[in-house]
Order: sequence, then C-alpha cells, then structure tokens
Amino acid sequence: MDPYPQALLSRLLREHTNHFLVAEISGRLVGYCVSSKDGSLAHLISIGVLREYRKRGIGSALIQTLLAEIGPRVRELWLEVNAGNEEAIRFYEGFDFRRVMIIDNYYADGAAALRMRLTLDGKVEDHASSSRRHLV
Repeated sequence: MDPYPQALLSRLLREHTNHFLVAEISGRLVGYCVSSKDGSLAHLISIGVLREYRKRGIGSALIQTLLAEIGPRVRELWLEVNAGNEEAIRFYEGFDFRRVMIIDNYYADGAAALRMRLTLDGKVEDHASSSRRHLV
C-alpha cells in the first residue's frame, strides 16, 4: 500500500489533515487517500489500498468520498499515475479521468508518469454514480 515512505505519509497527514481520508476494517487501516486543493483545482496526491483488500470497492469508496468532499468548489481534479500501471489507469478512467500527458522520469526509479484530469461539473454525486456504471 505504500507508494511513499512512512515519513512522507506522516508529513502529508500533517500538511493535509483536512484532505486525508482513511479506510478501516475492524480497526485496521486498509486504505488511504490524500489530496490538496488550490482554489478550483485539486490534486490527488496519493491513494493506496492494502493488496489483500483490493477489488472490494475500497479505492472506489475513497475516490467517491473525495469527490463528495471537494464538491462544487473544485472544477478539476488532477493526478499522476505510473504510466505502466494499466490496472490503475483503467480504475481512474472508470471515474472519467482523461489522459493528459506523459511526464518522463517522474518517479525516483526513472519511470514515467501519466497525468490525468477529471473535469467536474458541480454535480459530484451524479458524476460519481454515472461513472460507476462505466466500470467493468
């Protein structure tokens, strides 16, 4: 679940307390989502779900909660994902994120990132529920 080192996650929690969501099952932290907001733009910094809890709707619930919380105040939500992570890219496309550009050497290991953007229309609940119909 840790795309980032524990120290960085701790710093993100301190800096983005109001934008840090967690998912728990029976008291166990199984997922998280952290974002930032600047005016009408938001950035999904990181989302993670423990491997053994994937494919249970936890990631989708985190995204839907994030969308509900940013609501009509935000017009665009951006994220970066490893360009080779087709499973994650399909996941985001299920929420109508669109591919914008490739960023070479984005990750510490030299891997490229795909920047994706979701344009919001102020009807987050309708958007999230209609997007769910498109998931395979």
